[in-house]
Amino acid sequence: MKNNKINLKDLTFCIPVRIDSPYRERNLVAALKFYARHIHCNYIIVEAAKEQHLKKLPSIEGLTYHFIYDDNPTFHRTYYINQMLARTTTKIAAIWDADAIVAISQLNKAYRRIIEEQATVVYPYDGCFWRINDFFSSFFCKNLKISLLKDFPIMKTLMCGYHSVGGGFLVNVKLYKECGWENEYFIGWGPEDAERYKRLLILNKRPTRISGPLYHLHHPRGDNSRDGNKQVAYITKKEYCHVCSMQPDELKKYIETWDWIK
Repeated sequence: MKNNKINLKDLTFCIPVRIDSPYRERNLVAALKFYARHIHCNYIIVEAAKEQHLKKLPSIEGLTYHFIYDDNPTFHRTYYINQMLARTTTKIAAIWDADAIVAISQLNKAYRRIIEEQATVVYPYDGCFWRINDFFSSFFCKNLKISLLKDFPIMKTLMCGYHSVGGGFLVNVKLYKECGWENEYFIGWGPEDAERYKRLLILNKRPTRISGPLYHLHHPRGDNSRDGNKQVAYITKKEYCHVCSMQPDELKKYIETWDWIK
C-alpha cells in the first residue's frame, strides 16, 4: 500500500481540536489513519483545552502535535487555525474539521487545482456535507473504507443543505493570507464558514468546488458546536453582517487592520 500512496508533498492538514467527547478523539484518529493510508503529506494538530486528551495519536510521518493550555470555555478556532497557517511550510493547507472525511480522489483534484490554476480556495466537495449516524461512523472508524459511506444505502442527512461551505477546504497559504486568513473576530461557533465564503466573493476570489460529497462523522454537539453563549453568538453574527455589507475596497482596508496577518 505504501508504494501506492499519492504524493501531496505541498499539503499540510491543519486540524484544531478540543476533545469534548470520546467520539471526537475517535473521529480524529480514524481520519488521520485514513488519509495517511492513501497520501503522503504533513499534518499539524493543535489541541487547545484545560486538559490534554490526545496522548495516543497514531505514528504518522509528517505529523506534529501541539497541546496548548486554554481554560476559556469558548474554543477560539479561528485563532488556532491562523497559528497553524503561520507554522505551515508547504504551499497548500487543508483547513479541516476532525470529523470530516472526503474521498482521496476529490482531495487530489482540489490539490491539483491549486497547484495548476493558482486558485486561492478550493472545496474538495460539491456542497453536500452528509451527516453520518453513529452506527456507520463507528463502522467507518474501524474499517477506514470510504466505500462504506459512499456505496451503502445508509441513513444520512445534509448538514447545511446543498451548499455547505464548512467541514474542510484547501487554501493557497500565501494567496489566502492576502484575503485575511481566518477572521479571528469569530471567537466561537457561528457563521465563520459563511463569512469566509462571502469575503472571498467580495474580493473576487470565488472559491471553486470539486464534484462529490464530504462526510461528517457522528459526535455529540457541545457548547462549541452550537450557539451556546448568547454574547458570543451576538458578536459573531454582527461581524458576519459587518463583512457582508462591505464593498471590495472597503473590505481590503478593513483586512489591513487585522493584526494576525501583519
